[in-house]
Amino acid sequence: MGRKRAASTVLAGTCAVALALVLSAWTVTPTGAPLAPVPTSAPVPASLSSVKLPGKVLSAPEAMAVAGGRVWIANSFYPQTGGDQGWVTELSARTGALIRVISARRDRLTDPEAVAAVGDRVWVVNSFGDSLVELDAATGALIRVIAAARYQLSDPGAVAADGNRLWVANAGGDSVTEIDAATGALIRVIAGARYQLNSGGFSVAIAAAGGRVWVPNAAGDSVTEIDAATGALIRVISGARYQLSAPVEVAAAGDRVWVVSSSADNSSVTEIDAATGALIRVITSLPNFSFAITPGGAGVWLVTNAGVKGVGDTGPEGAVAELQSGSGRLIRDIAGPPFAGSAPGGAITADGTGVWVACANFYSGGGWVAELSAVTGKLVRVISA
Repeated sequence: MGRKRAASTVLAGTCAVALALVLSAWTVTPTGAPLAPVPTSAPVPASLSSVKLPGKVLSAPEAMAVAGGRVWIANSFYPQTGGDQGWVTELSARTGALIRVISARRDRLTDPEAVAAVGDRVWVVNSFGDSLVELDAATGALIRVIAAARYQLSDPGAVAADGNRLWVANAGGDSVTEIDAATGALIRVIAGARYQLNSGGFSVAIAAAGGRVWVPNAAGDSVTEIDAATGALIRVISGARYQLSAPVEVAAAGDRVWVVSSSADNSSVTEIDAATGALIRVITSLPNFSFAITPGGAGVWLVTNAGVKGVGDTGPEGAVAELQSGSGRLIRDIAGPPFAGSAPGGAITADGTGVWVACANFYSGGGWVAELSAVTGKLVRVISA
């Protein structure tokens, strides 16, 4: 089981009920202040569509990436799914239609837990296989499998891409493997006491933008910032004022970095200046326990309450919240089906127009994807198999 799933499985048993209700009710509550505990219902928009995919296409979706009009979904391996080692589902970002399924056996996928897409390439992290699979974005064809000992891939669980570089975060070795995206060649393995990388062997995340790489340390209550060009340590960000408490997710865009803390008694987002490491704000007036984050459109999107509530959290179980990227203000909280009672875990991705959230049933291997408008927050479609 991957590191990011533990908090996601509590609500998974009610996924089927939530999906059945999706065509009858959903909630969007825009606000400039902390949300009321009971959201207001709204009718389903006439534009909502339901896309039914053929066969066993979505199963415990663990991670997603969007680029070039396509969405790639990493489906995890669970014994209940029949023995396959996971696969990648490729969808049209415009229509939700199935483009292809990239198989486990042919493309050597073993519990794919993270995915990144840039230009004409897609990279999939194999957690159980200690490897990185590179695919052709246009055809889905296998380009290469990176698994040699010198890469030191050890229980890898997250990948980030920026320009012609890839960085893979390893939970097993508390290290980061840097790879040339064009050739697959090893650039360096970043590790050592001075970096203070400390995942606790459970949760790893990584983000890269503007020549910097950020790695949250779940067991160290800190974030390690690395120079993307040289691999040199820039700083380790910690201290009481940052309020980092078991940080499990990170996102970066422009001049900002957002870090999600998800300890049992603290659910917050720490916003940091990407250039200086200075604290901008700690956002604590969240509608619920937060678990995953991605920039998209003019905002930053959070999966809230992926199965576990923090102390004092009173919002709906299973929802998506949007924060204004410039102020940290809560723009809206989107609750109700298909999120309520589901387990939208660590799989959320966005671009300028759309936001995709994977709702996974980790007990039975089922799941679906909900697409929202990145501009209005309205539910566009539900994609299921």
